[in-house]
Amino acid sequence: MTILLALTLGVPLAMLLVLQVKALQDRIVSLLALAPLPGLVLALASGRQPEWTARLPGGWSFDLDRTAAMLLVVSALIWCAAGAAASRWLKGRPDAPRFAMWWLLTLWGSLGVFAAADLASFYLLYAAASLPAYGLIVWDGGAAEQRAGRLTLAAALLGEALLLGAFVLLAAGTPGQSLLIADGVSALAASPYRDAVMALLILGFGFKIGLVPLHGWMPVSYASGPLLATAALSGATSKAGLIGLIQFLPFEAGLQGWGMALLVLGLVSGFYGVIVGLFQTNPRSVLGYSSISQLGQMAAMLGAALAIGSAEAAVLVGFYALYHVLAKGGLFLVIDALKHTEQGRSRQIILVTAVITALGFAGLPLAGGALAKLAVKPLIGDGAVSLLFAAAAVGSTLLMLHFSRLIRNVAASAADQPVAGTLRKAWLFVFMLALLLPWMLFDVVTGIAAISALKPEAILDLGWPIAVGLLAGWGLAAAGIMVSPTPTSNVETRADIAANASLLSVPAASWGAAQLSRFETGSREWPVSSALLIVVVLVFTLLLALA
Repeated sequence: MTILLALTLGVPLAMLLVLQVKALQDRIVSLLALAPLPGLVLALASGRQPEWTARLPGGWSFDLDRTAAMLLVVSALIWCAAGAAASRWLKGRPDAPRFAMWWLLTLWGSLGVFAAADLASFYLLYAAASLPAYGLIVWDGGAAEQRAGRLTLAAALLGEALLLGAFVLLAAGTPGQSLLIADGVSALAASPYRDAVMALLILGFGFKIGLVPLHGWMPVSYASGPLLATAALSGATSKAGLIGLIQFLPFEAGLQGWGMALLVLGLVSGFYGVIVGLFQTNPRSVLGYSSISQLGQMAAMLGAALAIGSAEAAVLVGFYALYHVLAKGGLFLVIDALKHTEQGRSRQIILVTAVITALGFAGLPLAGGALAKLAVKPLIGDGAVSLLFAAAAVGSTLLMLHFSRLIRNVAASAADQPVAGTLRKAWLFVFMLALLLPWMLFDVVTGIAAISALKPEAILDLGWPIAVGLLAGWGLAAAGIMVSPTPTSNVETRADIAANASLLSVPAASWGAAQLSRFETGSREWPVSSALLIVVVLVFTLLLALA
């Protein structure tokens, strides 16, 4: 396992070093799909050896529990699929080595963070999964991409500053000055710094997963930069924040107050992402707001588990996230594939499989997302929280119907046609994984036979929110209250909401849309980010003084 771990971390870095040799640059660019393979093998092998710990030079500690192994498997797979298409797309481009440099750095952090077992290694790899993404977003871009890159970088720095404060206090409250994450989490409930650590953890990781109101960077980032880079960033890299919450929250302690706070923040994000996403006219922006919604729902599940002291939450939410990694990364591949595929049978196959995958977020029966929904049922329960999650599924259905309408209008371009076949293969590979992998792992994760998803009561439970969403979508379309399916710009901000507010005949609804526009615009302005940075620095200084 130590050898596999060393290869997982070492292969991307070795490729990065070889990339500096001009004569070998084209070869490295052509091998991007192979860089994640050691991580994939490590995750698969850890299933056969569930308890292991490895130490690398420098005192770095690593292990891989079942939850992290699942996320590492699918993250490595989405990096492989996107890397295969990226190698073909970059062929012959003079600036391909620069793109590959940022790609390999982000990949290194994105895969390594799942196995980090101590505070120092986690922090370094977490930063590597965030900061180099700036280079991918602004690569070969204009003013809009530069702005998106700055916002992404600001959010990453703010989040990491908060996490650094949390880690300092976590270590200060751990007996024996241990830096192991497991030791710190075990001692957190009794730590004198518990509340400060919990606040900083939720805010720090909240930036990464786009919890409202820390979300401003995410839709702008997802609407910018090369689509192949966004496929990897949206599918795999965003899960660094989720694995952070899973690894650092003390679920067994049952912190009801903090659990309820995270539950509320997550549900607010879940509904907010749907509402604002419905006003977007760019399918990339719709997927950005969908990520805010879906990651918010996952945070809410973790909050519910923290409130009741459920130790099984990590693996169940990890299983739920497994589908999100594949589906979200894959749908960005769909947009790119459609741009390089003319009208015909291939285009129709892409569209049909994309709609199935998109509706899987809402729990489409028989799709992989349905198994994800069933797995987290024990966390949600049957009361008011369950109804809220059902309402979120209705919203997800509406949002994904909107996305499906938009991608039908993605025009095929005559440019870069040689990459079209690779893109289609990469998408169909991811589609099959998203469809079948949850079925293969469901009974292993939950202890319940996957066949239970075929029972009439399960299909009814999963299907009625989708049916309501379909009816609502049909009603809105019939009434003419739908956003135009014609993409208007690369990065949408205030104009999308304000321009479409006129479609709402109810004055209160129009007023609400205007307020959303103002809030969205404000969350993306540099004065807001600068003020937040000043607050973070002051809070961090105070925490260091207290420690």
